[in-house]
Amino acid sequence: MQKLSILLAVLVASILFSGLKSSTAFAQEKLDWKPFEEALSFAESEGLPIFVDVWAPWCGWCRKMKRDVYPELAEHLSQNYVLTRINRDDNETMHSYKGQRLSSLRLAQKLNIQSVPGIVLLNSKGEYVMHLSGFIENKALRPLLE
Repeated sequence: MQKLSILLAVLVASILFSGLKSSTAFAQEKLDWKPFEEALSFAESEGLPIFVDVWAPWCGWCRKMKRDVYPELAEHLSQNYVLTRINRDDNETMHSYKGQRLSSLRLAQKLNIQSVPGIVLLNSKGEYVMHLSGFIENKALRPLLE
């Protein structure tokens, strides 16, 4: 009987905790990543700068940025930037930028990103402001975004 009670308690606990999300997963959901062209339009209408995350599926450092750095900055990013992500290796998606149709790789290059992970900041008119290359810890990135 005691084994049955323990089994039942474990089962109930498993069901209860399976519905909980980690704070990282919750923060990721709070980040509203828009398609590139939509981000450009929205930024112009709202007068907000654009935060462009340039990544690739095979890039471990890109995954680490998404998993560990961006959630810690979620509130600041969401309140102060229009967010967009570009998969540098996606050559099927074409982006309109400054009167040109560009693949993701060509767009990344036009934005001065030669390697991933990369971050580009554009002003509200979509004009280049700066870029950062490589993995950047939260404590180093935060001051650059404020």
